[in-house]
Amino acid sequence: MSALIESSAQQRPLDLLLVNGLRVRLVYRPDTALSAALVEVRGGSHDEPGEFPGMAHFLEHLVFLGSRDFPAHEGLIPFVQGVGGRVNASTRARSTRFFCEVPATHLEQALARLLDMLANPLLETDALWREREVLQAEYSARAQDLQTLCEAALAWALAPGHPLADFHAGNASSLKLESPAFIPVLRRFHQAHYQPGRMCLTLVAPLPLARQLELARRHGERLRAGIKLPEPALPPLLPLRASRLRLGVPGALGRLSLAFALERQGAGLEAAVSFLESLATDESTGGLSARLGFLGLSDGIQLHLPYAHGGQGLLLMDFDWVEGADSAQLEAEVLDWLAFLRASAPWPGLWEERLEILRHKSSALEPLEAALAPGLPEPADVRTLLEQLRAERMVHLETGASNRAPNLTSAGFPLQLERLGVRPGARSTASWRLPSANPYWRSRASAPVEASLVPLLPGVPSAPEQGALFLRWNPGENGLPHGLACGLQRALRPILGAAGLAGVEGRLQAEQGGLTLDLMGNATALRQVIVDLLPILQAPPRWALVQGPRLQRSAIRRQAGELPIRQLLQRLPELLESPRAEAPSVLDPEALARFWRQARWQGLGIGDVGLCAELPGMPGPRQTRIGECGRTWHRLPIEGEAALLLFYPLESVTAESEAAVRLLASLLEPAFHQRLRGELQLGYALACGYRQLGGHRGLLFAVQSPRVSVAGLFQHVQAFLVRQYDRLVQLDRVQLRERGQALDQKLLGQGTNFTAYARQCWFDRQACLPVDHLAQVRHALAGLQPGSLLEQQGRLLSGLSCCAIANAQACEANWHTGA
Repeated sequence: MSALIESSAQQRPLDLLLVNGLRVRLVYRPDTALSAALVEVRGGSHDEPGEFPGMAHFLEHLVFLGSRDFPAHEGLIPFVQGVGGRVNASTRARSTRFFCEVPATHLEQALARLLDMLANPLLETDALWREREVLQAEYSARAQDLQTLCEAALAWALAPGHPLADFHAGNASSLKLESPAFIPVLRRFHQAHYQPGRMCLTLVAPLPLARQLELARRHGERLRAGIKLPEPALPPLLPLRASRLRLGVPGALGRLSLAFALERQGAGLEAAVSFLESLATDESTGGLSARLGFLGLSDGIQLHLPYAHGGQGLLLMDFDWVEGADSAQLEAEVLDWLAFLRASAPWPGLWEERLEILRHKSSALEPLEAALAPGLPEPADVRTLLEQLRAERMVHLETGASNRAPNLTSAGFPLQLERLGVRPGARSTASWRLPSANPYWRSRASAPVEASLVPLLPGVPSAPEQGALFLRWNPGENGLPHGLACGLQRALRPILGAAGLAGVEGRLQAEQGGLTLDLMGNATALRQVIVDLLPILQAPPRWALVQGPRLQRSAIRRQAGELPIRQLLQRLPELLESPRAEAPSVLDPEALARFWRQARWQGLGIGDVGLCAELPGMPGPRQTRIGECGRTWHRLPIEGEAALLLFYPLESVTAESEAAVRLLASLLEPAFHQRLRGELQLGYALACGYRQLGGHRGLLFAVQSPRVSVAGLFQHVQAFLVRQYDRLVQLDRVQLRERGQALDQKLLGQGTNFTAYARQCWFDRQACLPVDHLAQVRHALAGLQPGSLLEQQGRLLSGLSCCAIANAQACEANWHTGA
């Protein structure tokens, strides 16, 4: 077996079945320093006992709170956070996923914790009561989330009796811990579903397959086999209870969703939806996205598959609906386009190119994304999907502002829902066309060039064909014209969309008072993208430019529907900058020309991305404008639960200070989650860690709570920092060295991962740091002393350099007095 594994290590993944029934999938990725582990449990919300709605979601939370071999403070979450990795879980209809990504050197430790917590959770009574408060906070937040409410409305529209419309999120009322039956039922549910015969373990790592198999057997075969459960029958999705609905939400931005009830689908449904989304969002002339934009019906399309099991599915096509647009016409265009796709199958030429592109993208995914990816589509699965995307299986859901009281409940969420009239007889007159050959995909083999207008740094040996280009334009005294970034984004969508398919990810946005353009991917294709992009950037079509202010207003309204903590995080970068002149409100070609005349740019190229094209604006000084980092307080008029964000920027960025702050963040992050979320149950949404925002880098603390005021949150964070100072005093050199080595592995991974390396180079340039700054940070980390951590922790306690943002002003007086 070992010889067979080694001979196939660089070819396809290895799938096998352990003696206890655990399915294992092993993927060898030699081009990364990271590794990922995913366990999918065949048991989810639709399998839970009806007397305790939300039990499956509750159990997903509970298994993280300590297990037989690892108490809570040594469990998966604090371990992964301590080594700078990623960890999460999700409960779906018939399955629950648990996944993490860590440096490859720590894969075995993460895997041991992951499998032990799934097989042997403590399920202690005190922990259950505390975690129920977290679920209640999550339920309260989701009850204000537009996507959640839309999915609940669509579940109600399906055939009565389907479990999608049942309550599965869970809250304090449904999770009846007071009942003597609750804990025995919980343990039986866990024993029945969390067993190796109902689990699939996926590992993606740079370790040889033989080594991965050794790890999977060592830890996976310890799981005790259970009894085989019968597969439940699936209630039908059809006939629909309603096909046209309007959901009223206070202050909601208008949105249109077209949902399709799917049955008898193949195992490749998720991959088929991904292929369909690549066609729906393609901006080529003759495609759906270009047609809807030209008619002024929609600003964007997203596809979701919130439910998929046993051949059933619910596919959502969500449209950024232009206010006042004809929704009946949009619906007619979509249905006509889907009919065109059915008639044009098997899409000669297009299918082969897209499959080649998807295969290449799949090979370049990060380990965690590779573990979660649905795989490549098959033509039969796409055709099966398209056959059911018809009007008789469709629910038309519009959202709009309403202050009326809810009139029904679906999936446990109160909704203000009304039926709309009979479907209007709108028709499409479009001349649909399949996308032509991607102009950048075939240009990837062109010869390199040496000319350049921006400083160039070498790439990384593990990604010899990859390149990156970062450009930033700082406006003159008149500031950034209102809506300019949104208007330019609209004009560049065809180019950036085609570039994305060819492996060049591009982003243009207003950022920290200026305009930034990031391009990363295949260097040869990137050079062609920038040549095509720059003329449009300087002289976009007038129809796209004039839409800028409207698109910006829509973006602001869309942002207002997000969680308060997310809104604060989105506003943080601009609040760190010095105030700028008020932007001109008129956006026209003259305003754009004036902006380019006054703008000064700075840029950086990584890899073989030499440019021959002329950049708009004038080269600027290397130093970007950075605001003062004193104690500041900002109150933003954001509705909803109390939210607080504290950002402590480094006063002077040196390798030593950054090493200390990065290491301090790795120590504080798991403790912050454990204290504020686990012990105090302040709320579901919180964040803590090291952050880089242009020229600013420092420590971030953010928390949102449904039951504590901003003043209370501020006091809890301050108390947490005091407690941690006392713990840092007791930190011995062995513990410090172990944490430092884990952080060093993460930084080493940044140096070998092209995307992370390129972004770090750009961050360092914006902060006027030397090219080898990251190497200096790693060197400083090796010699870091406990006193350096205590010094940085003392800065946090003093609060003399901090930017605070909240959606209330309750603690502003205490803030200014230093109380």
